[in-house]
Amino acid sequence: MKRIFLVGAPRSGTTILQSLLAAHPKITSFPETKFFHYLWADRLKSQLPDRLHKWFHQEISRPDLYNESEIYSRQLTSDRIKWFVGILDRLAIEEGNQSWLEKTPEHIYFIRDILNYLPGAKFIHLVRNPLDVVASMRKATSDPLNNILWGGEWTLEFCVERWKSSALVSYYLREFPQHLVVRYEDLLADKIRFLSQCCYFFDIAYDVEMVRNYRTKAVKLGLGLPWHEGIDRDVEPSPVAKYKEFLSVDEVQYILGQTTELRSHFGYT
Repeated sequence: MKRIFLVGAPRSGTTILQSLLAAHPKITSFPETKFFHYLWADRLKSQLPDRLHKWFHQEISRPDLYNESEIYSRQLTSDRIKWFVGILDRLAIEEGNQSWLEKTPEHIYFIRDILNYLPGAKFIHLVRNPLDVVASMRKATSDPLNNILWGGEWTLEFCVERWKSSALVSYYLREFPQHLVVRYEDLLADKIRFLSQCCYFFDIAYDVEMVRNYRTKAVKLGLGLPWHEGIDRDVEPSPVAKYKEFLSVDEVQYILGQTTELRSHFGYT
């Protein structure tokens, strides 16, 4: 079984890319599991059973696969991982596939731990211009109707650090064969070339169904969450820099000053 994880900073376009890849007939994907995030983040460990209950019952509508006693009886980390990864494998096999893609942006912080248990796993890192990422984070978390789902409004400084921390991981791992580091802007510029590169990483052939059917996958994988509104849009470059609508001149200068070196590594001027 080929197991690929899609990671990056929040608001980097990971759901769009996941939808395109999930539309490939030989790739199975599913809504964010957040499994390893909840398994290893100290503040979330106790919430893992509730998280899994929601994922099985509401997000993938497969309560038949979830026996709540399983997660309590399997106290060893290795047993919990084997059990859950086995379920992801089963979901792929049910679709006649031998490849699955899991997308949880926060899993970028647990790559070393994941590889300790799944040494054959691969990772696609999606990087996006920090101005657009930070603007999108600020917009999503400032909405008073929805920001409770993000833990409240994120400060400018916090958003910048989230981009920097994930970009730094991607930069350090860019030369390792189990990691493919790609830019969101390159996806917008040439979808077929970009997706062909990802497929080569999967060791499967590019399939035109990816650009034909990604909208249906996007709606399903987005789960109707408010920050995924319009997720089934055309994947095309924007004629204007959207970040200018949400960031002041001073905020733009702060972001540029804080990200100078990392931006240059990824070709952002």
